[in-house]
Amino acid sequence: MKSIRTIIITLMLMVPASVYGLTAYEIEAAGNDEKFVIDGDLYVAQSYCLGWDEGDRVIFIDGTPGVCVTATLYNMDREEKCDVWCE
Repeated sequence: MKSIRTIIITLMLMVPASVYGLTAYEIEAAGNDEKFVIDGDLYVAQSYCLGWDEGDRVIFIDGTPGVCVTATLYNMDREEKCDVWCE
């Protein structure tokens, strides 16, 4: 059974991010499914974010862009999430 958090996140993602005040960011550069430049900051996957590429749109569902140690990103184009370290 899905957790309440998963259900809420799923419902939130069905509505445009702007309705909730979430900002969508474009991946500016991607390397080896593990390093991403988003809004000028480098993020490193805790494992791998397979298939994530330059131009994909992401939102931060946990953590704050540019001011975090770790974050969870949701790729709006691939409909997947990935945990990253903020560098």
